[in-house]
This record gives sequence, C-alpha cells and structure tokens, in this order.
Amino acid sequence: MKNRGNFEHQFDTVSLPFDGEYAAWHKISDGHFGNELHYHDHYEIFFSLSGNMRYTIEGESFNLDVGSMLIIPPFEFHRLDEQMDGHAERIGLRFDANILNELSVENCDLSICFNKRSSKFKNLLQLSESQKRELYYLLQGLINEQDNDAFGKNLAGKSLLTQFLIILNRVAIENEHTSDNVDDPSTHLVRQVLDYMELNYNKEISLEHLENKFFVSRHKITQQFTKLVGYPPYRYLLNLRLQNAQRMLKDGGNPQQVAICCGFTDYSNFYRRFKHSYGCSPRDYLQQYSYSEKMKNQLNIYKTSK
Repeated sequence: MKNRGNFEHQFDTVSLPFDGEYAAWHKISDGHFGNELHYHDHYEIFFSLSGNMRYTIEGESFNLDVGSMLIIPPFEFHRLDEQMDGHAERIGLRFDANILNELSVENCDLSICFNKRSSKFKNLLQLSESQKRELYYLLQGLINEQDNDAFGKNLAGKSLLTQFLIILNRVAIENEHTSDNVDDPSTHLVRQVLDYMELNYNKEISLEHLENKFFVSRHKITQQFTKLVGYPPYRYLLNLRLQNAQRMLKDGGNPQQVAICCGFTDYSNFYRRFKHSYGCSPRDYLQQYSYSEKMKNQLNIYKTSK
C-alpha cells in the first residue's frame, strides 16, 4: 500500500503499536493552552509532575495538582484544557484492556478500579505521598525497561506493570468513599447532552432537536457545551460518529454499512470526513488494521515458540 507509512503514523495516534500491549511515556509541553480533543482505543493513565493543569474527560473538568493520578478509559474524548503555569509535565501509561485479565489471578482482579460500573472507579485518584513516590518510580522503571534490551526485559516489564496495577487498585479502594467533582447546573446539562448523543449518535441530532429535548435554548447549549467539552455539539457528534465507525471497521464491518450505522446518510461525506481524520479511506483502514492484527498474531506465535 503506497501510503502505509503515513497511515501507520495516524493509526498510532489512536491505537497502541501492533506489537505491544502497553507503553509508558514522559511528556513536557510549554504554553498556556492544551491540546485537541481526542481519544484512544485503550486505557491511558497519567501522573502529573507539575500543577495547575485543567483536564476534561467527556465534558467533566478536573483540576490537577502535582501528584494527581488520572484514569482515562478507552474511547472517551479528553483533552488537556489549560496549563495555567505555562508548563505541563506528566508521566504516564497506555495499555490494552486485555492485559488486565492476563495479569489478574484468583482473588486479585486488577480490573476493579477500571470498571466504570464499580463504586471504586474514579477518573481522578487522591494519592498519599508514599503512594506518589511508589507509583512514580514504577512508571519510571517501565520507561527504563522499555528503552533497553537487557536480559529479562519483558518479564521485568510485566513485573513492574503488575506492581503498578496492584497499588492503583489499592488506592482506588481507599478512594471509594471520597466525593467526586460536584456538578453545577451547566455541567449537569452538558452531561445530559453527552449521554443523549452517546445513545443516539446514529440518528439525526440538530441544535433544534436538543433545544426541544432539554428545554434549553440552542445558544445556551452551544455556549455551555463548548466551554466544558472544548468543541461545539455538532463537531463532538461528528467525532463520536467517526469514533464508532473506526471501532466497527476494526471489527471487520463493511464501510458502506458502517457509514449508515453511524448516522452518515451520504457515503461520500463519510469517506471525506474519515479520510481527513485518519489519513486514509475507510476501506484502507479496514485492510491495514487486518494486516496489523495478522502481524501481531504472527509475532505472538513467534514469541511463544522461542
């Protein structure tokens, strides 16, 4: 495929590399403004090394201090809104949901703190000073293992990751009865609109429709939605439809059927929007993902046979 290199770069902005289940990272960004609203098909956790940051996940805002730990589930839109000090440093981890089952054992379910239906799930975790130090050193250890080819690299990485997830679950259990951010009326309205879009993204949704649904003027909906989410409703809805289209294509869906299922009445519009967002056509995306899955399976077979 002649544009495969460019496509893989776009692909990796959403997915983990096909040969990996997790990746640790360290980022530093300067300037007072944050980044674009985006999502991943895997979990992301980050540990704030600088304070005065504001982060938004699915319309809910979180103010982060030094040592804040944030959990972002797969397919949830999020962005760094603002770094008030003009400097944002964080260290973090991205990992596939399947690894939680792989590392869990009887009477130790490592997915507890990531289950959104559980009372133990919270996007923002409060850490003690000792927990901050321990989690930071484990993340730094994962980065070090990731960047070298020393003996036992894979086993050491899995060991550090298991320790990290155990401690994170202990923190979540301790945090179970702490209060979340209290919704003000505008946040509550935006949450209602987000939930409605999530359930009805495949249907026609206009500002007029939202106005009649929630008995709030379209101007107020647009103003409050844009303030909290970072995008106006129509753009968020478009991203939501493309997100679900991407997920359906990864499951092997036919591009024309996927377009209809995601609320696009005109395939040429879907084609154009998808290519702008992912750097390739829907059919090329389907073929490339199938190729990546095949390569991943071959690599796993090779590792197992060694």
